[in-house]
Amino acid sequence: MGKIWFALALVLLSLTGCSDDNSLEIVPERDEKHFNRGQIKLGEQRYDEALDAFLKVIEKRKEAPESHLEAGRLYQDYLGDPVAAIYHYRKYLEYEPNSDQAPLVRQMIESAKKDFARQLPGQPYDDEIERLDLLEIIESVRAENLELKRQLAASRTRVEQLEGATVSAPSFSTSSGTASSTSTRSSATPSSSTATTRPATTTTTRPAASTSAPAATTANGMRLYTVQEGDTLSRISTKFYGTPARWQDIFNANRDIMASPHSLRLGQQIKIPPQ
Repeated sequence: MGKIWFALALVLLSLTGCSDDNSLEIVPERDEKHFNRGQIKLGEQRYDEALDAFLKVIEKRKEAPESHLEAGRLYQDYLGDPVAAIYHYRKYLEYEPNSDQAPLVRQMIESAKKDFARQLPGQPYDDEIERLDLLEIIESVRAENLELKRQLAASRTRVEQLEGATVSAPSFSTSSGTASSTSTRSSATPSSSTATTRPATTTTTRPAASTSAPAATTANGMRLYTVQEGDTLSRISTKFYGTPARWQDIFNANRDIMASPHSLRLGQQIKIPPQ
């Protein structure tokens, strides 16, 4: 009898896990408790708390255009982050391209771009177009970070569900509990061996990336690199430094031959600053 209840529990758990992602979609976005909390905090001028509430709606729902719009307004009007504002405005247009507010949101995007250009110190670029090229790069990185954050939150939720299933299984039968603990120990062994092999994988990957770069150097110690198909400044930065964050250094070193961060040409030889 205990085995029957155990099997039923696993079936119910699997059905619950499959429906978690869609259960929130049944409730209209404006009826979400976090959305309502965001509206209340916005009325109280507690902007950080309002933003946190709207972002929680975005993390939990596949589509949350109204929360994206509210987050964009908060970032632009109160928090001074036009890049984040543009990202959320564009997500709203992605979900509601034909809404009555869509033309206004497009105007808000242009306004946020101008806000971004005004925030840059001095005149680091020759014209407004180059400033907006930099904006596109920053916005792209921010979008990737937000998507990774969303995926991480979903993974954590799934892990918690699996851990809950592992903990509840022994309560049905003593023999089941023994089998569960045994399987837990056996599954831990491969994961630990996998963890020990990761450094080897990392050490073999990095030299492979750097071998594609020529060894030639200039008189001031800069390395020379020939642009390959699919290269961007961020990808080249990752090849040489292990991080995309050094793309600005590469661009500054090649401003004499590059009009903007997007003006890389296939076969072009550029200088790579030393680490």
